[in-house]
Amino acid sequence: MTDASRCVELGRLAVPGMRIKVRWFPAGANNGQVWQARSSILSFSRVIGEGVQHRAVAERASSFRPAGPLTFWPRAAVWESRKNHSQVLTVSAYFDTSFTSPTVSGKPEGIRIDDFSMLELMQLLHDEVRTPGMATHELVGAIGNILRVKLSRLMSQRSRNPSVGTPCRSVDAAMIHALISHSGGRRPTTAELAEKFKLGRRDLLRLCKEATGMPPSRYIEETKLERAKTLLATSTLTMKQIAYEAGYSTASQFSTRFGQFTGLTPSAFRSRARRQIDFRSGHAED
Repeated sequence: MTDASRCVELGRLAVPGMRIKVRWFPAGANNGQVWQARSSILSFSRVIGEGVQHRAVAERASSFRPAGPLTFWPRAAVWESRKNHSQVLTVSAYFDTSFTSPTVSGKPEGIRIDDFSMLELMQLLHDEVRTPGMATHELVGAIGNILRVKLSRLMSQRSRNPSVGTPCRSVDAAMIHALISHSGGRRPTTAELAEKFKLGRRDLLRLCKEATGMPPSRYIEETKLERAKTLLATSTLTMKQIAYEAGYSTASQFSTRFGQFTGLTPSAFRSRARRQIDFRSGHAED
């Protein structure tokens, strides 16, 4: 399924009933050709640049559709990809199980999946393949079992109601949260988010409100505060270190913003959180 000259394999792992491949496409994963799923494939992609687009071969007259971060291709699905030069990291799970049944259309198509828990499971597979640890095979096998159950439910639901599985806003929320949360101590601005999503500021505002219930600036602030609260309660980092990790430019700015939103100083919040943890620990010991 891949052109070796355009793909760097970062790792692979096999457990009963499932194979995992993690690959990096430095010049783009798609070259306009037709692909066929010889086994059922669940694919998780992170794209740096313009998003990938697909269309089922049976729908050549229709337009290409943006591929979501998580796509399922049932066995025998055939699709065409639009030529794309973005850098792409993919985690692909190949299942021996066939998830189709006689009640499902004879022309299986790719399904863009909106399930945050499955996104997280695919991220776990990536981590285990790239950096295996104790009981990696057991953990990957357990994740495979969960994914099989979820995919079986999805296909069963789609056989009764073909509209099941259409994209919803929680995938967008997951992508927004990932961009904000994994930025190495610095949170992106609204303008930078708009650039990442290839959207105008007004379109980003609409998308973010639909996905999270709040405008981008407020969601960024809430994410910073939640990160700060976690670090205050669970770490021994200094206020300056926590301010940096949460995305604030200075400890003074962090203290001011934290007080405005919570009514407490960071030190008071840390003391209260520690007391609650000690109280719960004491009761657990009793």
